[in-house]
Amino acid sequence: MLGRMNTRLVRTTALAALAASAALFAGGCNQQKAKESEALQTQVATLQQENDTLRTQLQQSEAQRNETSRQLAEAMAAKQAPQQQPPTPPGGGGGGVDRPERDVVISVAGDVAFSSGQDTLTAAGRRELDGIARSLNGRYAGHRLRIEGYTDSDPIRRSKWGSNQALSLARARAVEKYLESRGVSGARMESVGRGSANPKSTKAASRRVEIHVLGK
Repeated sequence: MLGRMNTRLVRTTALAALAASAALFAGGCNQQKAKESEALQTQVATLQQENDTLRTQLQQSEAQRNETSRQLAEAMAAKQAPQQQPPTPPGGGGGGVDRPERDVVISVAGDVAFSSGQDTLTAAGRRELDGIARSLNGRYAGHRLRIEGYTDSDPIRRSKWGSNQALSLARARAVEKYLESRGVSGARMESVGRGSANPKSTKAASRRVEIHVLGK
């Protein structure tokens, strides 16, 4: 009887020990799986962050490529666009219009408007000034005007004028007087003689009268 009880006790103890061992093993496995799961989660988070970084870099690269394409298209369009020509002065006949930063300059060729060494307007000069007067009374109405006379650098020899400056002033005043006869208010105009100052590329181009439409 006692022997059977001892045997049962031994068996019970062995079973308990085996159960404890199994529980310990199972606990160890769970801890290992938890560690592995945590490691996988860390790797997933790292990969997700790298993926987000790559996506941002790709978007930036795409935006930069689009901007480069836009700039290239604008440059090509500007290169192919026709160049705008400066407007032709009213009246035509050898004059030219230059547009500085603020003022408008209408140039009348001296050899067209005057005979050599003279301050009397020719028929061609009067026709050109007729067109200019219409523009001054229309498009440039209200602007003050400065009329500048110029000559070439050759000294005065066979003329009643004592100097190039005197001749240039007489021509500027002749233009002013004619414009006034065509309705341009004399209160808007002033005349100056520049003589041979500010020469052009040729002597013929240097002989001119410039009408400066002053900015408001």
